[in-house]
Amino acid sequence: MVKICFKDFLYGYLDADTEYSCNQEKFDEIFYDKNNLFNKLSNLNRPTSIIIGRKGVGKSAYAAKLRSETSNERLSFIIELQDISYSDFAKISDNKSNVLGAQRYLHVWYLLLMGAVVKKLKPEDVENKKNLKLLQSLLIEFGMDIDNNLIRDILTVAKKDFKVKLSSFELQLSENDQNKKVKFHNITDFSNYFMKLYDSLGIKKDIIPIIDGVDDVLRTTRKIQTEDILSGLVRAVATLNKNSRLSKNKSKFILVIRDDIVKLLNDPDLNKIIQDCGYNLDWYNNASAGVDDLSQVFNKRLLNKAGKELSEEKSLWESLFPFEPNEKSSWNDFLEYTLYRPRDIIKFLNQFIDDYPEMDYVTLDIYRNELRKFSQDYFYDEMTNELIGFLPREIIDTLQDVLKKLGRRDFRFEDINTVYADLYSNKFNTEDIKDILRTLFNLGYIGMVRDVKHKNGSRTHINFKHKDPRLTIDFKSRFIVHKGLFYALNI
Repeated sequence: MVKICFKDFLYGYLDADTEYSCNQEKFDEIFYDKNNLFNKLSNLNRPTSIIIGRKGVGKSAYAAKLRSETSNERLSFIIELQDISYSDFAKISDNKSNVLGAQRYLHVWYLLLMGAVVKKLKPEDVENKKNLKLLQSLLIEFGMDIDNNLIRDILTVAKKDFKVKLSSFELQLSENDQNKKVKFHNITDFSNYFMKLYDSLGIKKDIIPIIDGVDDVLRTTRKIQTEDILSGLVRAVATLNKNSRLSKNKSKFILVIRDDIVKLLNDPDLNKIIQDCGYNLDWYNNASAGVDDLSQVFNKRLLNKAGKELSEEKSLWESLFPFEPNEKSSWNDFLEYTLYRPRDIIKFLNQFIDDYPEMDYVTLDIYRNELRKFSQDYFYDEMTNELIGFLPREIIDTLQDVLKKLGRRDFRFEDINTVYADLYSNKFNTEDIKDILRTLFNLGYIGMVRDVKHKNGSRTHINFKHKDPRLTIDFKSRFIVHKGLFYALNI
């Protein structure tokens, strides 16, 4: 058997953009396509266009992969939303309109997303060059410059003088030797006219804009407008893609979004859109047979081609970690310290590439020491970062002491209530603490302990949301802290 050392693996990066820029030559080789999702996304005739998943599951890796496929026949580009000002966006809709919810911002998204594509197109990319020229001139006329990104366009459209200029604008057109006047009264009129021209372009090359950065909404103060704005974005993506399939346009918008943001959105058609267009990127695999997707993510990092015969099995991991802690395989033991995400695998592997590059296997003691570092230097910070937007910073700062006090033993809601009362007097009420526990449970950092009856008695099961997304919290149940936090909390 070929000797494989940790230095034979490609060092990884937790941010997909950094991974793509630093490992660009190897990106296609290390990219693992779960359930053929990439082909579903890149196929313009399929509705699959919304990648949904928890933080760190690889959504942005698919965005990077799609972007990397730019060629003479295909143009893929990223539309970044992380710097979007939702307070400015909320000013764009017509306040006099009776339309509420997602519909209030739908036409704004139509205009912005179509505008982003029109700016990228060249005359040779379309059949109707006249209408492309008209669309581009309209964007320039209203200050949505060809060189502007979408964030700048939002700031432009949010200004009061944009609406004033729009409502007084009249367009003279010559069609079939007849003069035709087009007058706009509001953004909806302008968007409808823009869409009519857009659908007539006959885009000849594949255009795939990828909308990323929506997750950063969690770093802002969430209001009802924010949820309506993002609901409008989901609707707009689904509608524009449907129109493109019906017209001659070869374009498809891809949206990358966290599952916990999707759950915040309110729209009567949202479930239908998600069922038709969404894909939930989840790496937990409870089947004893078949492909273990996460182990394939690990195997893909192997650069030593002589060791490729190992890359189809878990034996690659087990050759490097040849022991069975707690009577489990080292692979299954490690997964219990993770949230079943590619990001967790890459981080743990990087530790060994850094500290033990020449070694072809490690001892159980070394493995446990690295688990301690994984928990202390990475996993706890991942939790606090993920909680931003769901819990106030003041509450996040309490968790180290509270979870440490609860320890490794299982506990009930009354126990965490008592801990908060002891540490912080009456600063947090019962509803606050329920919200804390619910949030930790929904994100997978707290599990639920249940006694399930069987024919031969009952068995204790520990369930985590990241393993079973359908789980709902039962405050009468017993709970337990995730193993990945044990070393960080020193419990």
